[in-house]
Amino acid sequence: MSARQALGERIVGVVWDHRHAFLALSLVLTVLAGWGASRVGVDNAVEIWFVEDDPALVAYQDFQDTFGNDEVVVLAFEDPEGLLDDEGMALLRAVGEAATSVEGIAEAVSLASVQDIRSEQDWLEVGPLVPQGPFTDELARRILSDPLLVGKLVNGDGTVAVVLARMASMGDIDARRDAILSDLRTAVDGVEEDYRAAGIGVIYASLNQLSTVDSAVFIVASYLLIIVLLWAFFRRAGPVVLTLGIVGVAATWLMGIYGIAGRDINMVTMVMPTLVLLIGISDCVHILVHVSRQPALEGETRRDRVVRGVGFMFWPCLFNTLTTATGFAALATAPMQVVRDLGLFSAIGLVGAFAATMIGCTWALASERFEPRIRQQGVLQRAVEGLSDLGLRRKELVLALTGVATLTAALGVSSIQVDTYSIDFLLADHPVRQDSEYIEASFGPYTPLEFVVEAPGKALSPEVLQALDAWQERAVEDPRVGWSRSIVEVVEKLEQVLGSGEARVPDDPNRIEQALLVYGSGADSDLDDLVDGVDRLRVTYGIQMQSAQGIASTVESLQQVAEFPAGVTATPAGYLPLYTHMMDYIVRSQITSFGLAFGVVFALIAVLFRSIRLAALAVPANLLPVLVTLGAMGLLGVRLDVATVTIAAVVLGLVVDDTVQFLYRLRHELSLNPDDPDAGVRAAVSSVGRSLAITTVVLCLGFSVLGLAQIKSVIWFGLLISLAMGTALIADLLVLPALVGLLRPRLD
Repeated sequence: MSARQALGERIVGVVWDHRHAFLALSLVLTVLAGWGASRVGVDNAVEIWFVEDDPALVAYQDFQDTFGNDEVVVLAFEDPEGLLDDEGMALLRAVGEAATSVEGIAEAVSLASVQDIRSEQDWLEVGPLVPQGPFTDELARRILSDPLLVGKLVNGDGTVAVVLARMASMGDIDARRDAILSDLRTAVDGVEEDYRAAGIGVIYASLNQLSTVDSAVFIVASYLLIIVLLWAFFRRAGPVVLTLGIVGVAATWLMGIYGIAGRDINMVTMVMPTLVLLIGISDCVHILVHVSRQPALEGETRRDRVVRGVGFMFWPCLFNTLTTATGFAALATAPMQVVRDLGLFSAIGLVGAFAATMIGCTWALASERFEPRIRQQGVLQRAVEGLSDLGLRRKELVLALTGVATLTAALGVSSIQVDTYSIDFLLADHPVRQDSEYIEASFGPYTPLEFVVEAPGKALSPEVLQALDAWQERAVEDPRVGWSRSIVEVVEKLEQVLGSGEARVPDDPNRIEQALLVYGSGADSDLDDLVDGVDRLRVTYGIQMQSAQGIASTVESLQQVAEFPAGVTATPAGYLPLYTHMMDYIVRSQITSFGLAFGVVFALIAVLFRSIRLAALAVPANLLPVLVTLGAMGLLGVRLDVATVTIAAVVLGLVVDDTVQFLYRLRHELSLNPDDPDAGVRAAVSSVGRSLAITTVVLCLGFSVLGLAQIKSVIWFGLLISLAMGTALIADLLVLPALVGLLRPRLD
């Protein structure tokens, strides 16, 4: 027995001798952690994705403070007979009133509420477009001929009209959005139930709902299937209950620490409990199978058997924890707080899972009923031994095919699209996605893209406004842009009704000043939403719903056609530019941090095993599953986005765990017979191969159930995890034996 193995047994012996005290302490910690976990909420607020004082965040907050919230809920109503009549206006007016009665809705704009500018004899009147009284055919013709209304509030034939409900500016909008939208739907349903709703916030609310309700059903179903499969392999309820209890305690500890630290779960850190589940089940399976399969020694007590079995597994499980936890801890170097949290708390959770596994298995195995009943020979055992034997016998062919698979995967990786498209997380038949597509098809682009034109001291000069007018005309020629809105439309309309008869920006700055003075005096004037003194102007474009990269491309195209006098700039503002920055930060931050984590993991393997050769052997077996998973994403057109970017980190944690188990056992076997690597491989596979296979089959089938979920990100997460684990098993049982058989390295 080596000194390290003896130390492992002494540590487990201490746990055994004080197992009841350790169990009591664990229960106390679990209760406290449960209190902390109850404080964890869901927070995808804008601020959590950015470092403090990030220029993009500062610009967004400045825009909100100056011009208000740019988030709009589009409520679309259709009548094949037309909505431009008294009944249609009554509907729009009632919906608008219902919407504005909701706390959190700042205003509701529709044909029934929009202001109009008209000349009455010798004076200018600013009032409702639709006055009290009968709706006339003349007014209908006027609306359908007005480019400021068609495509913004009504479609070209008057059969579809919208109410634009703008959210109020508030610091906690992300936390309150779901409740506000729910109240809005309830209020509007009280007026009319047949309508379509769309908008960025509507999409987010739907994703939140599906994440917490619909997808939870499939997660529970996958866990139930994992229970059934564990029972089928263990053939006993005791080890199944023990395994689930341990991973449940570990997950509770993790979320308790997370809650006590004042953190809320988000779309990045939500993967942490799953990671603990995966690693915890793997370690429990390895320990329980090893203890059950070790031969009984003459005169050995129950304590001796458990201490010997768990003590032998202490070091590979500890190495698993240290390598995986250190790899995740490397993510704490990322500039984004959410990625730091993922790395730091995952590392803490994995250490907790190791402690829970050692305490739980040592305590429970005091009773024989917690040992699984494993067949010495069965289909699974024959399969893993046959796979490793193939790797030893046809090593050149196996490695050649591995090279082909690696190149194919690399080709797929090169075609991965790094992008996020929130609405595409919803399935094609989801009502929110169908509503959005319907509104864009029947009404036009509705998503607001904001710009701020900076013109210090001369924002309302004829030169700047005329340049802005020309920019808007060029911009709407882009097929991705449906409409535009700025102070220019107000100025042109004022010029038209004040006497020139032509809708244009006048050359005389005095006429502009006088016109805006009259317009701004109106009780319902929206001048402050369009102009910030004499320095800044707000410009809004209605664009198609697009991915983050699509939005960035549209912004770039619009900036390229903007031509302003010297010293005047047009800067993207509002939520959409911030969204593109946010998605880019998340994905790129994790990619760069993962590269560091990957290097740290294998450096630590070399340190822990005190063997560079072992670390070198581990690289191909761990790199292949990551490459295959990412390659499959590229070949299948699955985006690397905020939902799938954590796959690489999870895959690394999984494959390192099984590889360390295999290499630890291989080194032990080769220490007994250093002259026959093939025999060492076969002995190692005979010992740990079944555990690797059980873990893989259980988790692959369990997580494949997520393929039935309602959100694409959940679907891909389940299927990609299954693919990664299957590939990892092949790499450990086929590629590693082929490498050992071909290179015949000294593993010391």
